[in-house]
Amino acid sequence: MFTDSDITRTDSRRLLTATGESDWECAELMSGCECVLVNGGISKWTSLEDLLQKIEGEKVDDMAIECWRHEGKIPVATRDIERQVGGLFHDKGSTFNLENPKRRFGIVLDKSAGNVAWGWMVGQGPGKHGWSAMRANKRPFFRPVSLEPRLARAAVNIAAGTDEGHVVDPMCGTGGILIEAALTGRPTLGIDFDPVMVDGSQQNIDWAKVDAEVKRGDATRFELPKDTAAVVVDPPYGRNSPGDEKLIGDMLANIRSQNNECKLVVILPVEAGGDDLDEEITTDIELPGYEIKTAFGIPVHKSLGRVMIIAEASTQD
Repeated sequence: MFTDSDITRTDSRRLLTATGESDWECAELMSGCECVLVNGGISKWTSLEDLLQKIEGEKVDDMAIECWRHEGKIPVATRDIERQVGGLFHDKGSTFNLENPKRRFGIVLDKSAGNVAWGWMVGQGPGKHGWSAMRANKRPFFRPVSLEPRLARAAVNIAAGTDEGHVVDPMCGTGGILIEAALTGRPTLGIDFDPVMVDGSQQNIDWAKVDAEVKRGDATRFELPKDTAAVVVDPPYGRNSPGDEKLIGDMLANIRSQNNECKLVVILPVEAGGDDLDEEITTDIELPGYEIKTAFGIPVHKSLGRVMIIAEASTQD
């Protein structure tokens, strides 16, 4: 999302630093990004007095201060921080609008590493993404195996990146991946062999009020759009039968025969226990004709996990 910046992990689990200028509005498209804090900083938490020394107040009209926590509690009240930082800006002549501010100054208290980060907010901030309203079980057509919306959005972003071409789901099921791809403004196509799924997916697309095309077709034979940027698929599965493996292999062969440059994200079931969304994991899964670049574990429940695999067409036959 931030292609012109160098992204570096910090010792906080949920804070990254970005050096350079990018289109920070892309934070609105990301499933795991609360917001970007610009023209600010990050440091170890010591005291409120020390924090006030680090923040430079300025005159800003119609602003607001928002403070929130990550990973537990640093021993200071967020309300006290908001009042004291607000005082800095007030003393510079700023005016405040808590209902509909033009600019918001954010402060994040991160207990995981004892850090505090601050800056002007670009993006929604905490708890306001509306993800709960978009959960799969809220849609008119629902199946228990439906992918959680934030994971679907992450898979789309990982696969498509900044490319502007089509995102294709050749086994679209209830249409969750299609909805998230369309919400990011990308042209979107879904294929499913089951007419019930095609009709149900269309119901969900209409419910979400997004622009995506879904049609009945065979994942092993359908024709890719010429401008396909990425294929994202969460295949239907039973018990990892040989039939499932053959179907996935034939689907991948069909994709690779038409476009060996588009990125691929496949989400597959695995035994529970290898779940770690924070770090890359190893997997012995093989995708015929594709080279696995990285994989991440996704917890589902005690007896089932998923693995998100990011792959590219292999240069070897």
